[in-house]
Amino acid sequence: MTYILKTAWLELENFLSKKALWILTSAYAGFTFAVCLLPDLRQSYFTNIESVPVMLLNFIAPVFLVVILTGMLSPVFAGDRENNVNLIPSACLIGKTGRSIAKMLAAILLSVLICLIITAITFIGTFLCGLFDGDLKIKYVGTELKLNPVWSTWQHFGFSFICLLAACIILTLFVLFFSCCTRTTISAVAISSIFMLFEILFNSFSFPAILQEYNIWVLFKPYYLFVMKIFNISPFINLLLLAASFLPLCIFAAWKIIKQ
Repeated sequence: MTYILKTAWLELENFLSKKALWILTSAYAGFTFAVCLLPDLRQSYFTNIESVPVMLLNFIAPVFLVVILTGMLSPVFAGDRENNVNLIPSACLIGKTGRSIAKMLAAILLSVLICLIITAITFIGTFLCGLFDGDLKIKYVGTELKLNPVWSTWQHFGFSFICLLAACIILTLFVLFFSCCTRTTISAVAISSIFMLFEILFNSFSFPAILQEYNIWVLFKPYYLFVMKIFNISPFINLLLLAASFLPLCIFAAWKIIKQ
């Protein structure tokens, strides 16, 4: 187990050495400050969002998280096949299975770290610009979508982080699954992108409620958990039910990754 953890740490360091990761996080930081410093930009595209930090975590951060995780994790296994090095781990001390476990652990750690960084950028950017009103009560998203119960910005901020963290971990397992089932990085990227596109379409248009609400994209837009139609008990219960609905698929994906 020690060797697997050491390998996972090395894999995480490899992820963190990628320039694309820091370019995308810097792009989010730049966009955050642009939204905070340019009221006209906010009014043009987000006219009825009461809280800037809540708006960023519900509408902007999810796009960057999906792009970062899809781009960074698609080559994890498919890239080994492309470079004809997929058999080398079999000769390693921890073996191919141990290497797969280490890569999966590193990818999950990366998703947690990226979610923390994006959330921290959101808080720092809005706080420095004087737009983080923690006590502001959020009643509406848009002109018609009324949230129930009514929470403060601080409560929404914490809840949004939890939702985004769960979404990132689930998406990580799915992207790794697609990566280990395909032979090229571009195929893994394409399948992951198409998967997320369908999830967004199911959630955004008039599909059956089960497809619209029990959907990974709902975890990436936390405010939706306040207005769900199926089993709408409370945001936290809705979150638990939604996460539980993905648990069998996540277990299958993890098993497939380990046993590839």
